[in-house]
Amino acid sequence: MCSTPLSCCSDKITVQDKVCTNWALAAAGTQTVYADNIAQIINGTGYVKYETGTGNLTVNFFRTGVVAAIETVVIAPGGSASFTVSRFNTITLTSTAAAQGEFCITVRYNL
Repeated sequence: MCSTPLSCCSDKITVQDKVCTNWALAAAGTQTVYADNIAQIINGTGYVKYETGTGNLTVNFFRTGVVAAIETVVIAPGGSASFTVSRFNTITLTSTAAAQGEFCITVRYNL
C-alpha cells in the first residue's frame, strides 16, 4: 500500500502471540522461559511475578550472537516487574536459591 505517489512500502503481516506459564527453580540456577525461532526482530511486553523464594531473581533478555544480555531486570522476593523489550530471542530467569512464580509475554513480529 503506497503512502505517497513517490514512495511505496510493502504490506507486512504482523502476528501477535501471548504466552503465560508458571515457572519454578528447584535450586539455584538458570531456566529459559521463552525462546523464539521464528523471527529475528520481535517486540515483547509482559511481566514476571516472583511469588516465593529468597534472594533476587534476575531476568535476562538475550539475542543470538550477542554475549551479554541486551536487557536485565532484577526482582526482589514477593515482587513483580513488567517489561517492554525489542530485538531479543531468548529470556532466562536466574536465582541463587529455589524460587517460583509466573511469567507472561505478548510478542509481536512480522512475517
